[in-house]
Amino acid sequence: MTAKPIAQQWHAEAVAAALAAQGIALAPGRAERIARAQQALLGASAADPLLATLEFQADPSGFLLALKKAT
Repeated sequence: MTAKPIAQQWHAEAVAAALAAQGIALAPGRAERIARAQQALLGASAADPLLATLEFQADPSGFLLALKKAT
């Protein structure tokens, strides 16, 4: 199983909508800052060769098992 990327780029509107769907209100300008931070994380993870070798599942325990196998 290969991990599929969720998004190639994060936008402030997408961040605001995702958090609003969970009942989380953001201060003005906060969605833009979160989107920039998410984009930085996305870029950093793309450059991580270890991340490419891990198989992810929908639940956190799948990630922990994959991480344990890789180390």
